[in-house]
Amino acid sequence: MFSRREPGGLLEALHTPSGLLPVPRKGRRASSWQFTARPAPGEVAAWSVRFAPKTPPELPAALAAALTTPDGVAGGEHYPHYLRPVGRPDEATVPLSAAGWNRNLARYECAWYAPDERALVVTGTSDEHGHGVANWLFAASRANDNVTLWHATAHPRTPTHLIHALCTAITDPTPVPRTRRPGQETGAATTVRP
Repeated sequence: MFSRREPGGLLEALHTPSGLLPVPRKGRRASSWQFTARPAPGEVAAWSVRFAPKTPPELPAALAAALTTPDGVAGGEHYPHYLRPVGRPDEATVPLSAAGWNRNLARYECAWYAPDERALVVTGTSDEHGHGVANWLFAASRANDNVTLWHATAHPRTPTHLIHALCTAITDPTPVPRTRRPGQETGAATTVRP
């Protein structure tokens, strides 16, 4: 495992390499990431975001970039930006709406579906006291059935601008380089030559 804490001890990134994870029944091991923020060193985490194995690396990279890019607006009480109070979920989901994702309102949550319905974002929810009730969920399914390819979860108290960064990353249509051809379960692939 690789763990990196920022100098104040409030933010931690944990990477578990594929060799340390159990081997799935089919396929290969894959690495996973977890990011956690605390209000003070040694205290209980204020929020955490976990990326399951096989999550495209663009999502953890987008979160890492948002965490390490100071935007000039500190959180309350001189806390760093990654400990800001949570805003409204619709502030975080602007990229989903802009990318043409379909919004589905349920009793206590809001789900967003990609136009091809193979990717999903479910908003996190909190109770009337601001305590987290349900995590944010980011997921993608295979093209030939509804089996989940990967997922990521974010605590409901994850600051809105960080969730916004994940929503931006999941909707980014820019082709990304891959060293291996994807399987049939990923659906149609576009090949771009330099």
